[in-house]
Amino acid sequence: LTRSEAGTPVFLVGVAGCGMACLGHLLLDMGFEVSGSDLAWNEFSRALAERNGIIYRGHSEEHLSRSSPTLVVYSSAIPKDNPELLAAQRLGVPTVRRANFLSALLDTQKSLCVSGMHGKTTTTSMFAFVMQELGIESSYAVGGEVPQLPAPAQYSKGGEKESSEAWFTAEIDESDGGLGVFDPLESVILNIDDEHLDYFVSVDRIRAEFASLAQRTQGAILFCADDPELSEICSGREQSVSYGFHPLADYRIELRSFDAAQPSIERFGIWHQGGLLGEFTLQLPGRANVSNSAAVIVWLLRHGFGAKAIATAVAKFKGVRRRQEIVFADSRFRVIDDYAHHPTEIRETIQAVKRFSPRRLITVFQPHRYTRTECLMEGFASCFDAADQVWLTEIYAAHEAPIPGVSGQALANAIAQQGQAPIYEPSLDELRSRLLREMKSGDIVLFLGAGGITVVAHQLVAELGSQASTVAPGFVTGLEERLGSGSVLRLKEPLAKRTTLRVGGPAEVFLEPASQADLSSALKLANDLGVPVFVLGRGSNLLIRDSGIRGLVISLAQPAFSEMVVRGDQIVCGAGARLRVVAAEARRVGLSGLEFLEGIPGTLGGALRMNAGAMGSWMFDVVDRIKFVDYHGEVHERPASELYVEYRGCPLLKNHLAIEAVLKGEPSSTTLVKERMNQFSAKRWGSQPAAPSAGCIFKNPATSAAGKLIDELGLKGTKVGGASVSDVHGNFIVNDGTATADDVLKLIDLVKGRARKTKGIELKTEVQIVGG
Repeated sequence: LTRSEAGTPVFLVGVAGCGMACLGHLLLDMGFEVSGSDLAWNEFSRALAERNGIIYRGHSEEHLSRSSPTLVVYSSAIPKDNPELLAAQRLGVPTVRRANFLSALLDTQKSLCVSGMHGKTTTTSMFAFVMQELGIESSYAVGGEVPQLPAPAQYSKGGEKESSEAWFTAEIDESDGGLGVFDPLESVILNIDDEHLDYFVSVDRIRAEFASLAQRTQGAILFCADDPELSEICSGREQSVSYGFHPLADYRIELRSFDAAQPSIERFGIWHQGGLLGEFTLQLPGRANVSNSAAVIVWLLRHGFGAKAIATAVAKFKGVRRRQEIVFADSRFRVIDDYAHHPTEIRETIQAVKRFSPRRLITVFQPHRYTRTECLMEGFASCFDAADQVWLTEIYAAHEAPIPGVSGQALANAIAQQGQAPIYEPSLDELRSRLLREMKSGDIVLFLGAGGITVVAHQLVAELGSQASTVAPGFVTGLEERLGSGSVLRLKEPLAKRTTLRVGGPAEVFLEPASQADLSSALKLANDLGVPVFVLGRGSNLLIRDSGIRGLVISLAQPAFSEMVVRGDQIVCGAGARLRVVAAEARRVGLSGLEFLEGIPGTLGGALRMNAGAMGSWMFDVVDRIKFVDYHGEVHERPASELYVEYRGCPLLKNHLAIEAVLKGEPSSTTLVKERMNQFSAKRWGSQPAAPSAGCIFKNPATSAAGKLIDELGLKGTKVGGASVSDVHGNFIVNDGTATADDVLKLIDLVKGRARKTKGIELKTEVQIVGG
């Protein structure tokens, strides 16, 4: 094929596959007319259609009669009884397999073939990208999507030069014996592994296939010295050149020290004959990626390009789609999509991801093909060792017939025998749903496989995206850097379990500081970055919406904020202390006046903010002074006599956070204090429900107690979903264990509407409603 044949029509059968789409782009660049067909319609076929290719959905002999091609090219995945192939035979139109056609195109220029069981798409893509960056006249054909390249393939027309002077870099596929049709000018061979055994049957035949390619290569062969099979095949050949980490490699890779500030960046040097040729950085983590990039660098060095120029270009390369591709990242989760489907690839990918982040790593793997799973069962069983949790789904058949005894469950059993506890879920829909329920804030989720598992990854991303983070970039990282080792920082922390009503969504960022210093640091950072802050006590008198609370949620649950010290008739209490514990301490030391605190289900900090009351007493009746921190992180103290307080509130603490209070009591006997507490307790539990609630929902209107009013309206027992007005006390809404925050809100609106319509009374909520 030459450009003199431009304008003639070529038909591609299976055009939606990346390899066939590459041929379409090359032919269009050369000036041919392109038409084709496939069962699928995807980004590959769409891109060709946008370039005026004629793409048909489905297969029919009519497509050939409409296109009148002079040549039909087909993918090896196309069955022999395909109607378009049969029509071509009947019409006398020549047909050729994809590999043979690509080989013919490579012969029109200086061919550089990249082969190997793993990494050839990334390596070929890097060749294409770096050559363009360096201004090298070049064509390329890549078996994947590369965001930094205009198309998966491009044919150079030569400009002022003859096109035969251009380099044509292509990855060539060994899976079905296709290497045998290529006679490259130069070759890069990355590795050999026990892959595609359904075709090759034995490793010996695989070795022979690559040995034959090396024999047919006309010029230099660049191979990885870290692969013993390749070293045996290539090291004795004239014009063979090695690279790798191996100390005897012609071009030796030396990794530089790990930089914790940029954990996803690899730094390395390349040495030759005892001298350092250059220092390089790579945005793709992992030894395998460093090795593959070294193949590109060494080839360019040997063709006369300077190390600094190469380093600048390589540092810009961002990789291939589905090769450690980060498809979602926020303050809560990171989701990575990767094509790895062989034990070697899986192990390398997991190690690379674990290296640049200490977070819990969940791997989600879909085995690819029954034959591969059967042949490599032992390798699959041990390649997930570095993962913290392993999820498996059913095998992606890829047109293969099932093999008895070979399944996703069988692989799960094999992994379990190695000491791990994989989770097997055959349904992809259920897999996504279960993952969402099981994921914890801070997790990295790594999807692995060559089949439909990528769809699940992107569906998960869509759901996570609908709950996108609102905190400023760098806030969580900044917190991690500032906090001491005892502080607890979590993302997407469930809050329902932290409230007495047991409903509500998660905290976007949740913090339990271990010290006053950590609390001040967190408040200052949040203020500087404009992150909203909510302080959570024990969650009584609180209703959190189902969407949760955006920004930073702080809980003073750590021991440093719950300490109590008795000084005469005073108790110095941390704001995180539970009120019933404070009351018990007062009873222990014989201090009266604090008994009313016993039945209030909250912490001291929340009681101060709300000026909580019960049994005719109020919080600030027993407060001598308080210590608080502002949202700039500064600590203050003030006597209670200088504070303005009101019914159900202390305005100062709406914008400040109480961290300590000095409570005053009256000396008394332990027996008398205990008797009074028991009286209060009996009265409380005789008039209040035991089911989960937020306490009184409504403030008492001027004319009547809210509970009595709701009783008169006949609303006791009224239900919305799992929420109901208590039969015991009308001013309580209780949760039967299935309620949502939305159920409670709808019930509140129902009660308010009935009071307004029937009594003309506008009820106001006492419970604090937050979130959304």
